[in-house]
Amino acid sequence: MESEMKFYTDRDGLIDNSGYADQTYDGWTVTGPSAYCGGLWLASVCVKCKMARLVDNEAAFQRFRDILGGGSAAFDKLLWNRQYLISASRGHTFKKICSALKSVFDLNVMSFAGGQMGAVNGMRPVGVPDRSSVQSEEVWIGVVYGLAATMIHEGMLEEGLRTAEGCYRTVWERLGMAFQSLEANCEMGIYRSLAYMRPLSIWAMQLALW
Repeated sequence: MESEMKFYTDRDGLIDNSGYADQTYDGWTVTGPSAYCGGLWLASVCVKCKMARLVDNEAAFQRFRDILGGGSAAFDKLLWNRQYLISASRGHTFKKICSALKSVFDLNVMSFAGGQMGAVNGMRPVGVPDRSSVQSEEVWIGVVYGLAATMIHEGMLEEGLRTAEGCYRTVWERLGMAFQSLEANCEMGIYRSLAYMRPLSIWAMQLALW
């Protein structure tokens, strides 16, 4: 956590992306606060508070509780546009989560490739894929299965299965990569990184269905 403080520049409770590809989308430049990194940060700060309580470190608890309070408020103020979170599909309340997931389904899934490939990583609000980087216009199989699991977990069974089906039919039926699960593919049929581990997130769908 201390190493991440170098990204805690404006002291509003959120870390800021630094203007280069400093997260798992390592070919996609991000600047300022983002829902993806901001959500991971707030979850980590919350865990840090619980850890501080367990070891009776009151100073650490107070420090990270203050960060969490400010960060939660900033997250909502800066990144929620009343329909979805800017740059990701994460929300605070059940209502916000479902609204964000519906936006992702409508835009990233159904407005991309006829709804037949899963969810594209980046989609503009007008329904045009973000082509600012290679990764923004890709479909990441493991991310899609994780997204589908989240939809199912939140009661959006039909949307979740439709989202996952696009990846399944693309990888297994159209590309013939049933036993060489790839990391990413794009609308043009180009794919990369065979035998990738992230698609193991498909097991989260089984957990969500239980």
